[in-house]
Amino acid sequence: MALFARHLYLPCLALLLAGSAHAASQSLPLQQSLSTVATAAHQAHLQQLQAQAREAVQMHMPERPRPAGRGSVSLQPMFSSQGGSWPFEPFVNNGLFRAIAGYQAHHPNAVLIRGGSVTLAQLHDALKDERILKRYKDGYLLSYPLMIASDGGLVLEGTSLYLYSYSGTALINQGWLGLNQSRLESVAGDKPGSTDRAWRPFVVAWAGSHTQVLNSTLNRLGYNANLSRGLSTALSVQQPANSRPATLLVRNSQFNELSAVELQHTLAQFDSNRFEHSQQYALDIRDSQALISQNQIRGVDNNSAIRLRGNTRALVESNLILGANKAAIEVSEQHGALVLSRNRIGASRGNGILLRSLQPTGTAPLLIDDNLIGSSQGSAIDASEVAAATLINNRIGNTPEYAVSLRNASALPGPLILSGNTLGQVGKAVVRVEGLSQVDLGPNRFNGTPLLQNLLIGDLLPVQSLLLDATLRQHQVIRVSQVAAVQ
Repeated sequence: MALFARHLYLPCLALLLAGSAHAASQSLPLQQSLSTVATAAHQAHLQQLQAQAREAVQMHMPERPRPAGRGSVSLQPMFSSQGGSWPFEPFVNNGLFRAIAGYQAHHPNAVLIRGGSVTLAQLHDALKDERILKRYKDGYLLSYPLMIASDGGLVLEGTSLYLYSYSGTALINQGWLGLNQSRLESVAGDKPGSTDRAWRPFVVAWAGSHTQVLNSTLNRLGYNANLSRGLSTALSVQQPANSRPATLLVRNSQFNELSAVELQHTLAQFDSNRFEHSQQYALDIRDSQALISQNQIRGVDNNSAIRLRGNTRALVESNLILGANKAAIEVSEQHGALVLSRNRIGASRGNGILLRSLQPTGTAPLLIDDNLIGSSQGSAIDASEVAAATLINNRIGNTPEYAVSLRNASALPGPLILSGNTLGQVGKAVVRVEGLSQVDLGPNRFNGTPLLQNLLIGDLLPVQSLLLDATLRQHQVIRVSQVAAVQ
């Protein structure tokens, strides 16, 4: 590896300049070593990173056909704490049972489907009770909680299912739930609610279940309570830790005014959907694997549009995300491969992309590639306690803060790779880096005013002029390494 100092006619082959020391554990002050990386080797490394990241987030969604045969329909008492009651237990204190008590004069009952699949028409014919399920508008109005057993299925094809809010309606899926060209919507009615806070029907699917929403619409579901935010998946504490994940397939569908789609312990695929006016999150995903592609998310009232946490692998690609209250994409305390690629992000009232407490590795990389991020009220990309990241070919700007800001309280190994990006039109500096042991700067385009603002600050400020000369004028790739100073 050749040192670039000789190209700048400096008298020594190695250039060591004092920088900011952020690692309190270092007994010696830190200085910066600058060296060149061969362009061909740099490009080959980027291509390898992209291939590895893509391979690490690949996902196969297994086929889950509906249970065969005609299912049986019955009423089952709902208990809050006894054998077999675990699908209901999380909802004891969230208003569901209180809402049910305002409608059912007896011990709460739920509709149970088991031993095969039923359509809404078959369900209506089997129940023969207008207080439970009746014809309504272009479909049916359900007024009891409905549970799909692990061997049961509910099929909605070309119809609508309305869930009555006043009576405490919810869909609890342990088996198979499918919507195709259908509508699922809450109906408030004209009676005052019997709970002490706002309550709306919701769908929850437990580990081992399958839910698919194809060419369908979900309206006004869920509220801000655990597992009740609209469409949720989860692993119950009563289920074995090695239970197979829930599977969720959502394609060409519309989500309006949900509190959130909240997923845990799930294989999920979202293709070509539209999320509008979500309350908490459009997608809140933890301990899962997800493919999120070609969706539109417009307007999130309280938090981020997409939040990824825990043991999660995800490909978030070719989405349009506008008007999130916090960040368009938030990744916090997440470990697992993550690719954010070709997304268009704008009008976030916080940051464009928010990264917190991440430890990417070679087998679980963090790749932010070919995104367009603009018009956020915070920084376009704001990261802290992030050990490594690769940012290539992004177009980032029009923010009052930073295009890229990465700050660690203690030095983390890196590398941060910035290459092929167009960065500019910012209120502060273009790039701020603090607390990384290695930063690789390839040729980037900076749309800034060097005489009026620093383009590179933090640990890079002492060597800003050298870096800009080498990467912009000489088109070199420069590695900045933090090393302990010789005493």
